[in-house]
Formats: sequence, C-alpha cells, structure tokens
Amino acid sequence: MARSERVSSQSTDSDHGGGATVSALLGRPDRSLVVKTFATGILQAAGVFAGAAFYSLGLSQVTVTLLGGNAFAGERADRSAEFIACLPLPRTRRLSSKLILAISATALIWGINLLVLWILVNLSPELRSKFNSPDMPLMLSYVAITGLVFYGVSWLISSFQSSPTFAVVGGLLTPLLVIMGLNGLNAAAWATDMDVRSVDRFVGIGYAIICPILAIVGFSIGTWYYLTRIEP
Repeated sequence: MARSERVSSQSTDSDHGGGATVSALLGRPDRSLVVKTFATGILQAAGVFAGAAFYSLGLSQVTVTLLGGNAFAGERADRSAEFIACLPLPRTRRLSSKLILAISATALIWGINLLVLWILVNLSPELRSKFNSPDMPLMLSYVAITGLVFYGVSWLISSFQSSPTFAVVGGLLTPLLVIMGLNGLNAAAWATDMDVRSVDRFVGIGYAIICPILAIVGFSIGTWYYLTRIEP
C-alpha cells in the first residue's frame, strides 16, 4: 500500500515536473509585451484610418461636383424638367431643394471625416504632432476651396446645358486650369530670376483668391439664369 502511494506521488511529481519543463521551454507570454504590441497595432491602424479619412475628404469633393452638374442638366437629360415645370411649384422652391441637398451632402462629408480625424488624432500622440502642424489648416482650406469651385462652375454649366457630363467635366477642369495658369507664372518667374519663394506664395494666394471668385460668380450667374429661363 505504501509502495503504491510512493509510486503515485512520484508519478504526480514527474507530471508536474514535465509540465514545468514544457512551460519553461515554451515560455509564458509577457503581459506587458502583449499590451505594448496591441497598443502599437492600434496606433498603426489609427495612422492608416487617419490617412484614409483625409483622402476621403479630398475625393468626396467629386460628389459635390456631381450634385452641381446634375442640378439642372440631369433633369433636362431625362426630360423630368418638363414634368416638374407642369407642377404648381415655384422655381425658388425647387432651387432651394437643390441647395439643401448640396449643403446636407457637404456637411455630412466634412462632419464624418473631421470627426474620424479628431478621434484618431487624440488617440495617437504621433498623429497629433503631424495634424497640429500649421500646414494642416491650410491644406483643409485648399480642399474646401476646391470643392467650392467644383460646385460653382458645374452649377453654372448645368444651368445652360442639357448634358450633366459637360457640367461635371467643366467643374473638374476649372481648378486644374487655374493651377496651370499660376504655374505658368511660376515658370516665367524662374526664367526672369525672380524670388522663387515669393512666386510660390503668389501661386497659393492666387489659387485661394481666384477659385472662390469663380465659384461665387458661377453660382450667381447659374442661379440667375435658371430663375429667368423661360424653357425648363
């Protein structure tokens, strides 16, 4: 009986020893290392999502262009403008509905992306140092200005055209044409040995001035023509 108990205790000790040996060989995970790895993964994911939100904010300005280009030309293309003209709705009310749609879409685009950026920037100190730089508000203002001229010019062309394609393409090309003209001045400044810094500053300021003017003028003329147009 004593012998059997001795054998049983030896077997138990060997089992514990084997388990300890296996545990020593495999090693137990360090909790601090796991937490550090997890935190590093979260910060890397935050950087990826922050970049995606910023690019989404820039590319979503095309949606604003589509709304402006289809504001009037889309109705003429599918001939729904003729049906709407028969309804007892004043043009000012129809115009306000188009503006409400554009404002709502713009607010949704900017609100969601800026909220995502704000949350991610507060999670990561590295992102906070990048997005708190003086260049970030300037970049966001350029995105807003570009979306504004997209909508204003496409709205203008849509009021005259029956094809939304021409209106959308015209709105998309306008900032590119402005940049090409300003870069032409930049090249001329290089040829005349002018101060490059002052020319670059002039290009940025020129873009920030010309594009809002084009957007306001285009939107105003397009609105006036739509309200005074006899045909639908």
